[in-house]
Amino acid sequence: MRSRRVAVLTTGRQDYGILRSSLLMFRDAPDFELIILAGGMHLSARFGKTIDVIRGDGFVVHHELNFLDEPPEPCADAARAALLVGDTLTVERPDALILVGDRSETLAAGLAATVERVPIVHVHGGEESEGAIDNAQRHALTKLSHLHLVSHELHARRVRQMGEAPENVVVVGAPGLDNMYRSDLPGRRALEEDLGLRLESPVILVTMHAATLEADPAAETVAVSQAMETVPATYIITQPNADTGGDAILAHWRRWVENQPAAKLLPALGERRYWALLQLSDAILGNSSSAIIEAPAAGVPSIDVGTRQKGRLRHPSTLHVPAEPTAIADALRASLDPAAREEVRRQEPLFPAGAAAPRVVAAIRDWQPPRPPRKLFYWSECVAPSLS
Repeated sequence: MRSRRVAVLTTGRQDYGILRSSLLMFRDAPDFELIILAGGMHLSARFGKTIDVIRGDGFVVHHELNFLDEPPEPCADAARAALLVGDTLTVERPDALILVGDRSETLAAGLAATVERVPIVHVHGGEESEGAIDNAQRHALTKLSHLHLVSHELHARRVRQMGEAPENVVVVGAPGLDNMYRSDLPGRRALEEDLGLRLESPVILVTMHAATLEADPAAETVAVSQAMETVPATYIITQPNADTGGDAILAHWRRWVENQPAAKLLPALGERRYWALLQLSDAILGNSSSAIIEAPAAGVPSIDVGTRQKGRLRHPSTLHVPAEPTAIADALRASLDPAAREEVRRQEPLFPAGAAAPRVVAAIRDWQPPRPPRKLFYWSECVAPSLS
């Protein structure tokens, strides 16, 4: 029996951490042939050239897709992504293309796969982030996709409500959380040597991305930095992704850390360092999904700022505050109370227990990619409306 050829696109740190555990299983499974397409932020020195992380994990990168301009231009970058992914699919002719999430270049890859008649597997559909254009892009990608691997039953319901057949919607959990089971995470001393910074408690991880549907996508970051100035801590800041407004955020952080000896700005941490820091951090701050998904799973208090993640399913312990310095500072102080960590650990987890990768691989193994990849609208009502 021929191995199933599965292509996977990863465009940066934001999706590689989600994909990694499943990629390991696909690579070692005799009934799959894995084809890795890496591009965008992975190839950029500005974003940490994280393609080296992929290769460091022992993967072969079959195609490097250089579609990200410098500085990034979202529309042009997405157009180049569609062209390069389309050309690659024409050459490789995989049985399916796996895509994660909601970025513009990911949606462009979905369009390319649709034109090339390659079935799409979409991971993390059905979620909500109302303060960013990612929300519309995520739902659009759902409608281009054929197999939906979602993190929670609520997200499965949303995908089914969009007209997707129930048998093609599978709850697998949040695959990025598989990183908590890794045995190769560095300890505090190794992290300090690597980062060139003493990790004196409290340690706070900060990630701010552009709120792309706001009038000023960088305004939330300014409020966060003003709050940080009133709460003494060791701050580890990761730079924003390649979105509209990201340049302004990065410029602000570069100025801000110049006068903050206990702060470090990094282009990317990589999954090993991120999860090692996460487990020894006292709080997570920002408007990234990591404050909502990863932090509670690791038992770390988290603060979600502003509108970017509005509507996303969240753990009861995650504090949501407006992008206002006093509110952010008050939430930070509350999160640093030892009782806050105990409260996180007392709460039930949001996502299914155990590693998600085996469920991801099993779902794709049990699925028959449609050829040709026709899309039918599934009526959720008992009887479809009459079209006569």
